[in-house]
Amino acid sequence: MKKFFKIGCVAFIALIAIAYAIYYIQNGPTGPTQAVKFMNTGTELRSVTFEQIMPDGKLENAYTINDKIKPGEFLIKQVPAGNYKVSVWDTNDSLVKASDYKIVLPKPDESNYELMRFDLAVDKYFVLVNMNSLYEGNAIAEHMANAMGTKSNGIRIAKVYEGDLPFLIEEAYTIRTIIDLEEDFPSSKKYGNVIYGLFAIPKALPKEQLQRALMEEIVKKTKE
Repeated sequence: MKKFFKIGCVAFIALIAIAYAIYYIQNGPTGPTQAVKFMNTGTELRSVTFEQIMPDGKLENAYTINDKIKPGEFLIKQVPAGNYKVSVWDTNDSLVKASDYKIVLPKPDESNYELMRFDLAVDKYFVLVNMNSLYEGNAIAEHMANAMGTKSNGIRIAKVYEGDLPFLIEEAYTIRTIIDLEEDFPSSKKYGNVIYGLFAIPKALPKEQLQRALMEEIVKKTKE
């Protein structure tokens, strides 16, 4: 009887160890994390720091994130859920913008690998566009410049995100095909598929110029 009890205890401990190992592999030593894509759509080097805000309101002694991003580049990191002071710095280490931001996981016990995006330029709108109307006969239009005059009213904007804080694109869009800033559009689309394009538009533009600026970005990218 004692022998069976010992075997049972060993088996139970082994199962706990396996479960912990799987959890550790999936979530790492800090627990569940959120994938964050740090981008720089600006023209100068920028730095970003994440300082965790503790329950007593004080900042943690060490940075959770402390990285530099060159113009036109990006970096993907896993960030633990929590409250943060998010700061962006210029090339002279002068503060550009600081905000409090809470990273909340869709499923609290699981890491999320769908990208949260954060632009260190902090001066853009990020526009998610349904590109299906710009495909003709299931092939991308060869002369997209014509769209500036003939199809600009047909642009279907799915969502607009403020770029001065981290943002997460909803699952309703991520289950489809999303073409990111640095990615190329496919030359054609499959029947029934939905293709979304993400574009960065300067917030400083007058409201009446935003649509044209968006079309120019679409034309520029689809002609490459």
